[in-house]
Amino acid sequence: MKQLVKVLTAMAGLAVATGPAMAADAPAADAPVFDIGVEITGSTDYMDTGVTNSDHNPSGGITISPSYGIFYGTIYAATIDYGYPEPKIETKFAVGATPVFGDISVDFNLARRIKFDDPSADRWLPYVTGTYTFNDNFNASLGVGYYAYDDKATEDFCELYIGSTVTLDSGAYLTTEFYWEPDSDGFNNEYMEPIATLGIPFLEKFEAIGKVGYEYYEDESYASYLWYEARLNYAFNDHVKVGVAYHGNDLGSGADCATQAYTDCDDSIFATVTLSGNLSDLSK
Repeated sequence: MKQLVKVLTAMAGLAVATGPAMAADAPAADAPVFDIGVEITGSTDYMDTGVTNSDHNPSGGITISPSYGIFYGTIYAATIDYGYPEPKIETKFAVGATPVFGDISVDFNLARRIKFDDPSADRWLPYVTGTYTFNDNFNASLGVGYYAYDDKATEDFCELYIGSTVTLDSGAYLTTEFYWEPDSDGFNNEYMEPIATLGIPFLEKFEAIGKVGYEYYEDESYASYLWYEARLNYAFNDHVKVGVAYHGNDLGSGADCATQAYTDCDDSIFATVTLSGNLSDLSK
C-alpha cells in the first residue's frame, strides 16, 4: 500500500507540473455537460488474448460510463467461467480525468478490478497516459501504470505503455500497442506484449478487423505465445452492432497450454451483439 501511495503521489506531481506549463496554450473550454453512456454486450464465447474466459460458453457484459466535462467514470461487469465453481463475475470500477493542453491530452485513471470469490486477482490500478496528436491522421501515446494487489502473496509491479494510431481518410486504421513490465513477479522477470490492430470499414455498415498479439514471459515456467483474431462487424445503426469472429493461439493442447489457460487452448468461432447509447441521445 505504501508503494501505491508513492505512485499516486508521483502521478499527482506530474499533473501539477504539467498543467501550468501548458495551460497558457489550452483553448477555452466549453461548458461541461453531464452524460451517461451504456453498452450491453453478448457473446457466444468470451475470448481474450488467445484463450477463453467463459469455458466456450455464452457471456454477457455491461459498461456504464458517466461523464462530466473532462471527468469520467466506468462501471463494468461481465460473466466468466473458469471451469470450476468460482469466480463467475469480473468487475471494474474506475474514475478519471482527461485534460487537454493544445495537442496533448492526458488521461489520469484510477481503476479497481474485482473478480468475485477470487481475491487473488483483486487489485488497484492507477494509470497515466499522455497522447500527442500530430495531425488528423496520426497520434502517439506514452503511459505508466502500477498494479497493486490486495493479496500479499502476489507481487505488485509497474507497467509501461507505448501506443500509436494511424487513420486514413477512408476510415481505415492501424493501432499499435506495446506493454512492458520490467519486473512482473518480484524476481526481475520481465513481461512484454506487442499488439497490432488493423480495421477496414467498407460498404458503409461493415468493418473487417484483424488483430495479432504476442505475450512474452521471461520466466520460462510460463509459455510465451502468439494470439490472433479476425472479425467482421455489421452496424445496423449507431446503437446496434453484430459480429462474427475467429480467435486463436499457437499454444496447442500440451504443457504450454496448461500454463496459460483456465480450461483449454482451443480456437473459437463466436458471434457477438452490442447495444449502446447515451443519455444525451434522448434529446436528439
